[in-house]
Amino acid sequence: MRRIPLLVLGLLLANLALAASQSQPKNSQPPPSAEGTPEKRKPDDKDLAPSKGNKDSYTSSVGGRGLNEWMTDLKNADPSVRERAIRAVAMFGPLASQAIPILIERTNDKDGSPRIRAVMALGMMDLADRDIPKVVDALVRRISSEPQAVVRYQAMISLSRFQPIDAKAAIAPLAKEVEDQNTWEIRKLAVSLLTSLGYDDQKGPDPIAMRGLITALKDPAIQVKQEAVFGLATIGRPADQALATNVKGAFTTLISNSDKGIAIWANVGLINLEKPDGKLLANITKHLNDPRADVRVLAARALGTLGKLAEFTIPELTKALTDPEPEVQVMAIWALAMMGSSGSKALPNLRELADNKKTLEAVKQSALMAIGQISGKPDGTLAPKILTPKDGKAPGKGF
Repeated sequence: MRRIPLLVLGLLLANLALAASQSQPKNSQPPPSAEGTPEKRKPDDKDLAPSKGNKDSYTSSVGGRGLNEWMTDLKNADPSVRERAIRAVAMFGPLASQAIPILIERTNDKDGSPRIRAVMALGMMDLADRDIPKVVDALVRRISSEPQAVVRYQAMISLSRFQPIDAKAAIAPLAKEVEDQNTWEIRKLAVSLLTSLGYDDQKGPDPIAMRGLITALKDPAIQVKQEAVFGLATIGRPADQALATNVKGAFTTLISNSDKGIAIWANVGLINLEKPDGKLLANITKHLNDPRADVRVLAARALGTLGKLAEFTIPELTKALTDPEPEVQVMAIWALAMMGSSGSKALPNLRELADNKKTLEAVKQSALMAIGQISGKPDGTLAPKILTPKDGKAPGKGF
């Protein structure tokens, strides 16, 4: 099964300034305050202005104080002082690496405010390789035992920065989070992380991760269901035959689901479990003509994810190059590029699109890149390596 090159796909979509309506929950939301409303910028935050040193571009002081002074405050008896110190330390960039052990301690802080600040900081700061296991362990502990939902949610966001090989220990607690009753956003993020962390191109997908995804198919929130069916469709075939049978049964009941996105990825899943099937491919390609542009985008993305397994749909994808919506054009271009040399059948159409003066510049550049990839000229083209988990967080975001 071909892995979806998410970094390049993201860049192409960014060229068109697409709304991120199908991404994971935003990680930029501030944590709730004690009153339950989003935390506002504190009046004294202006005093945390960083300054640059003379010898390098690293921050030498924050709020007129050096790193060592702020590190001392990390152990202050006053939780508000500890919380402020965490915010300040995070501004020192690579120099703050020496504070990692203390920040790990603060993830166990009795007060929720410095606790969540420490979790957030560990998700953003530069980490030495030697610190990665300790940081991952701290975040996994928060996911496993944290009583406050908002802290668990932030710990999951911070965990998403790590390569799957470093964060496998999170799979079991994440599988429990898919049943969290606090908010569907936690469940959706847990499903997304299970998909990326559970993927293994050598041993096959992690069975605990897959069972968590199967559980999420019953979620009352449509976005969680969508993320779950996408995950099961792209995570790979399980080695356990009984588990594979369960997954196949789930997909079979979903291929005609009223939600078109769920139906599309269920068909992708069945193809990946079994083999290319004309009827299943037709169930996907018919959505290239859907009245809704977002559905057409999903259909093209699904075919591109299948890669050469979907090479018989090249005529339909070639037709989609003339779609009136540029985001559909870009996704069709990407899908054709993922067909490898088989995509050469579409080269005349791609060249015509690239040469047309009326073609949107982002679409034109995407077409040129695809031409290069299909022609075997990777320089300046789409042609990235096929990304493995969390190099591009494979298999990546769902809807």
